[in-house]
Amino acid sequence: MSVQPLWMISLELDRLKIAALGRSFGLPLDAVDEGYLAHCVMRAMFADLAPQPFATRGGRGRTLRVLGYCSGSDEELRAKAEAFAEPLAYAACDFSAMAAKPMPRAWRPGMRLGFEVRVCPVSRLSASSTRPVDNGREPGETDCFLAACLAAGASTRVDREQVYLRWLGRELFRGGAARMLAGRMLSFRRVRLSRRDHGAGRRTIICERPDAVMTGSLEIADPASFDALLRRGIGRHRAFGFGMLLLKPPENYHA
Repeated sequence: MSVQPLWMISLELDRLKIAALGRSFGLPLDAVDEGYLAHCVMRAMFADLAPQPFATRGGRGRTLRVLGYCSGSDEELRAKAEAFAEPLAYAACDFSAMAAKPMPRAWRPGMRLGFEVRVCPVSRLSASSTRPVDNGREPGETDCFLAACLAAGASTRVDREQVYLRWLGRELFRGGAARMLAGRMLSFRRVRLSRRDHGAGRRTIICERPDAVMTGSLEIADPASFDALLRRGIGRHRAFGFGMLLLKPPENYHA
C-alpha cells in the first residue's frame, strides 16, 4: 500500500496583511493571537490543503514565518491559491519565499530521533468530575498540571515539568507510535487563545491555556502510527500553532 506524501512547508506571511484579513472577518484584533490569524489566512488561501499541524516562527520585522506539514507540495499549494484564494489572503503570503521538502516515506521500528514540539497540555474532564477552576471558569478542558494538583491534594508538591512529560509520553505513544526516551521543558507560559464558535453568531471566545515547548528523544515503535502522529500532531489546538513535531538527529538532544 502506497503512503500518501507528506511535505514540510515553509511560508512567510505579512503580519500587517494577515491583520487586515482578520479585520475583514470581523475578528477583534486586540484579542486574537498570531496562531489563529495564521490558521485563518492559510485556510483562506489553501482550503483543505492548508498546512496542519504548523508552528509559527518570529521571522523578521513584518514577516511571520510558518512551518507546517501538508499532503500537498509547494507547487500544489500555489496552484490552489492562484485558483481559489481571495486577493486579500493571497497578498498576505510571499510566494517567492515558499519552500518545501518531502518527509521520509518509510520509518523504521527502533529508529531514534530527537524532537521539539510546542504543546498545549490539557485534559478533558467529565461533567461529573470535580474540576479545578481555570481562568475563573470551569472549562471542559483544563491544564494537566492543575488537574494533577487537584488529584494530589494541597499538601503535596507537584512538579509541572514532570506532569507535562508524562502527558507527552502518553501522546507520543498513541496507537503505539513512539516511546519517549528522554525529555525536558524548554519554556512555559500561560497564553490567551482566541477561537470562533460554531454557532450562528460565530462569536469569538477567549480562553487561557498552558503553552509549553518540550524537547527530547524518542524511539519509533510502529512506523505507520508514527507517520499518522506527524500528520495529526500532538495534543489539543493543533489547528492554531500547537502540536507540530519537529524532528532532529538524536545526537542534537541534550538532557
